[in-house]
Order: sequence, then structure tokens, then C-alpha cells
Amino acid sequence: MDERELRGAWERFVCGDDTIAAVRPAVGLSWQRCKKYNVEVACRSAPLVSEAELYRRRSNKISLAGFARPAMEYAAQALSESYTMLNLTDEHGFILETIGDHRTIDAGRKVHLEDGGCWSERDMGTNGIGTASATRQPVQIHAAEHFCQDVQSWTCAAAPVLHPVDRELLGVINISGPPKTFGSQNLALVMSIAAHAEALIGQSVKVDHDRLLGVFNDRRRTWANYDMMLIDRRAAIVHASSNALRNLADQEPNGGDLSFLRSIPFRDWEARLAAHLTNARAVLINEGDCELGAIIVFPSRKQGPASTDAKIRRTTFLGSSEREPGRNEKHPNTATGELGSSAGFVASDARVKAICSQVSSAARMRMPILIRGQTGTGKEELARFIHETSGRDGAFVPVNCTALPETLIEAELFGYADGAFTGARKGGAAGLAREADGGTLFLDEIGDMPLSLQSVLLRFLDDFTVRPLGGKPSKVDILVASATNVDLQAAVAAKRFRSDLLYRLNTLDVVLPSLSERTDFEEIVWHQLRKIRPASEITSGAVAALVKQAWPGNVRELRAVLSRLVLVAGEDLIDEALVAGLQPNQTHISLRNSQRARLRAVHAETGGNISETARRLNVCRNTVYRALNEQSED
Repeated sequence: MDERELRGAWERFVCGDDTIAAVRPAVGLSWQRCKKYNVEVACRSAPLVSEAELYRRRSNKISLAGFARPAMEYAAQALSESYTMLNLTDEHGFILETIGDHRTIDAGRKVHLEDGGCWSERDMGTNGIGTASATRQPVQIHAAEHFCQDVQSWTCAAAPVLHPVDRELLGVINISGPPKTFGSQNLALVMSIAAHAEALIGQSVKVDHDRLLGVFNDRRRTWANYDMMLIDRRAAIVHASSNALRNLADQEPNGGDLSFLRSIPFRDWEARLAAHLTNARAVLINEGDCELGAIIVFPSRKQGPASTDAKIRRTTFLGSSEREPGRNEKHPNTATGELGSSAGFVASDARVKAICSQVSSAARMRMPILIRGQTGTGKEELARFIHETSGRDGAFVPVNCTALPETLIEAELFGYADGAFTGARKGGAAGLAREADGGTLFLDEIGDMPLSLQSVLLRFLDDFTVRPLGGKPSKVDILVASATNVDLQAAVAAKRFRSDLLYRLNTLDVVLPSLSERTDFEEIVWHQLRKIRPASEITSGAVAALVKQAWPGNVRELRAVLSRLVLVAGEDLIDEALVAGLQPNQTHISLRNSQRARLRAVHAETGGNISETARRLNVCRNTVYRALNEQSED
């Protein structure tokens, strides 16, 4: 919609025509909320709080500012001459910090787009900050899309910062400037900053949880005959015995929700929990001035001589409950919930979950997404997740840019007409780009694409027009995701990759962490096992042994090792001894050695009975004799 049509739609709406079909849904719904709030169209500036109140609000958000500031300052360097500024707000829309182009910052003061200004929808109508806060979604508001007339000389893009544990709104990152600065890159920038802040918050929570668990493990013997629960400073459950969870559910009318504690001073938690939960005792955990959380101790529900604490139910700091898998117990772990669902992608790690949230929003806006990461980190699985959460009805079409002959890449991507070249298929070919119409085109190993094709791809990304060899051009609707383990900036410097193509592909740029950096290793193990052989089971000791490995090949290497373990274990449980025999971190080890080690272990278990060993392993007796007489390979 051009500026004239947009202004016409706004004028009709404020004059009483409630039709919003002419504008983007996010804008139209916001206008309707503004009318419900009785926002004044003629409002000239935002409410401005006193210095004392601003100081109070900043003090309450010291942590948020600390997590957001590094990325904001880095972005501000690039924005210093761009007529734009960056704002950080709290969850209520009050601006806490502002950096960027000094001319734009000065202009913002006229409408109180400055520190202390309140830009909620209730106060200032449709605007980047207020609408992002109201919807908890990234949003771009341009010119006459603003509800208040005096703000229509601005364009803004904003993204919410959500807590990685419970997705509570913490604040908003906003970029504003005159209408000439309007562009999709602004929205991608604030989304990137918000995701970076969320990832840092997640890392901080993980550190605090590790400290909490250390204290808990030191003290748990004190209450060995009681049911215990460990909660963090946000009242999220970190650890709990099964009976403790039942005690909480029985006494807490909101299904075990303790979030009411957040609004209570930490020093009062002990008394409040004692009053709230019958016969329960709370022990606060501090380290110096740092308030970490509390242990809640319940009277034990005896189920026999063994302590119920022997079975611990663990809740990760991302909010997904897992029970330590036993011999006949499966391990639920696939990423679901507000991120959508993917049968091929685990996303409980804080950084990966933040990435999923970020790419989901970008996919719905058809932003090109570049996925970077080491080989084997799951870049294609993330690309499939992007497609699944994009809401697109078309196909997911993967293209390995290194697997196609250089002379045929253009024809494979964009198709060709009948007789276009010698050897062409009779009737021609539609091409992969046309197959992805309405869906997602995934360009894997994009860093290895020949320069000759890069210019063709760049032209395609300019207008999304497929130009088949010898055929007629036509438009397609495609979400483009690409992936690489190549340093594209270095490739650009070496003139192996076009910088203008890179800027087309990386509107949103995400980096998947390596397997050794992730906190959801156990869930990945169970997820891969289910894909390899659903009936296979693994002990926690075996998982602990696996997690100690370096995994240079990441998830791909883990999958290969688990496949070998499944093959060697057969119908038996994968245990720590089997993992130790396989030594997954030594790439020279052979499957034959692993099978031999397993056979000898069973031979020892049967007291040297050759027939019983052969029966258990479903092999002939000669195989057992041969394995016992062979020496291990180097």
C-alpha cells in the first residue's frame, strides 16, 4: 500500500469507518485497540515521567539493560550516520535508554520519544514499542500506520525481549527514524538484538541454576526422608521429587504455579510459602548478595523403605519437565509449544530456543534467513523447522549447492524449456525454485556456490522472478533459507562470494551452537535414538559418558555413534560399559571391535557359557569362539 492509500485508510478509520481490511492485520487490530482505549488522535507527545521515576524503572531493569546494551551499542556504531536511534524500554513501554544518531535523538524529544517517555498503545496508540508490547511479536510501523497524527512523521521497528524460562515480556528493543529510513533491515536488526539479549539471559539463568543445584546437592542429605522441590528466583521449578510435585499440585489451586512469589520481596518468601503450603518449609538460598532461589521441603509420602528422593523429576530452566529415563520409560523431548513443533529438531537449549523464536517470526514475514554453524549442527533440521512454523502451504525444497554440477545448477534451480540445450529433458523442467512456490527453498552449502551462479541468484532475489532457460519468466512466492559452515565475510574479502548477495541472504543471520556447547544433550540423544530404533533405551550413566566426548562432528557424529551402539546392544539396554567399549571420541575404532567387546562382556556374564552367549546375541557358536580368540584391532 502506498503512502496516499495508507493515509486514506487511516482518515476513514478515525472518522468512523471501522473497516481495517485495507491495512496490514497487525496495524488494523492495533487501530481497533486504540479506539477501544479512547486514544486521542491529536495526541502530540507521550507522557514523560520524572527523573526519580525514571531512575526507579531503570533500577528495576538493570539486568535487562546489561544483557541488551552490548548488541545495542554495536548496532549503534553502524547507525551513527543513518538518521535512526535505538531505544530500550521496560515491559510497560517506558523508554529506559536511547542511543544512535544525535540528530534523530534531538528530533525525538519533540514527541517525548526519549528516556522517560511512555509509548504504550494506551498512551500513544499504534507505534512500534506499544504494538510490540501488546502483541509480544516483532512489528514495523510506518508513517500513517501510527494512530496519533503527530507521530506519523516517524517509522519504527520493534521486537519484544521475552524471558527464556516462561516467555514473560521483559522489555522492547525499538529503532526509529524519519520515513526515509524505512526498510526490512530495521526489523531484522531489532529482532537480532532482542534474540541476543534473550540468549544471554538464558545463559545467565543456566549459570544460576547450576549454582542452585550445587547447593541443593550439598544439602539434600539433611532432608533425606522428605520430599523436596528446588525453585529459582523467578519461582520456576528446577528440581523436584515426584511426590513434591503432587504435594504442590494438591495444595496450589493454579496447578502448581508459584509465580505469585515474583512480586514478593525475597526475604518474605519463607513466611509466604509456609502460609501457602500446609506443613511445608522453605529454605532460602543466597550466595553473598545474590538471591538464587529456595528449597521447599514437604512431609514425605512414604511408598516403602526407599526414599522418594531417589527418583528425581528434573525441570530444565526452559520449563520442559523431564523424568530421568528408566529401563521401560521413554524420554519426551522434541521442541514444541510456542515455537511450533518439529519432528526433527530439539530446541531446549536457551540459545537454540531463542533462535527458533527469532526465525519463526522472520519466516512469517518472509525474511531471507541465513543459518551458520559447524558441520553436523542441524542446519537443515532448523530450516525444516523454519518452514513448518512459517505457515506456508507449499513444499520444502532442499538444494545442496555443492552436489549439483556447476554447468547445471542454473537449469536445476530455475528450469528450462523443451529443447533449451543438448540433452535437455523432453518437455523441459519446472526447476526447483518453481517447485518451492508457496513454500521454502533451502540453499544448503551456499558458501560453495560458484560465482557464475551467484549473480543469477541475486537477480532472482531482487524480484522473485523465475527465468527458465529458453522459457518465459514468471513470479513465485518463496521463503528463502540458506545455510553454510563457511565464513562468508572472509569469502567476500577473498572475492569468492558476492557481498551484495550476502546482504540479500542474511536479513536474519543465526548461528547454531556446536553440540558440545548445548545444554540439551540428553534430549538430543533420546531424540536420535527414537529415530534410529524406537525401542532402544539408554541409561543416564551412558548419557553422562557420551556428554564428556568432544563431538567435533556434532549431532551427525552423535547419530553415527548411537547407530553403532544400537547395533551392538541389540535388544539390550545401552549402558555405560557399552559406551566405554565403543569410545565414540576415537574415530579410528571399528565396529568390529565394538561387537567383539560386547560379545566378550556377555560371555563373562554367562560364566563362560558359549551356548548361552550365542543364544543371547543371536549368533552361531563359531562366531563366539572366533571372537574370543581374535585380538582387538588397533
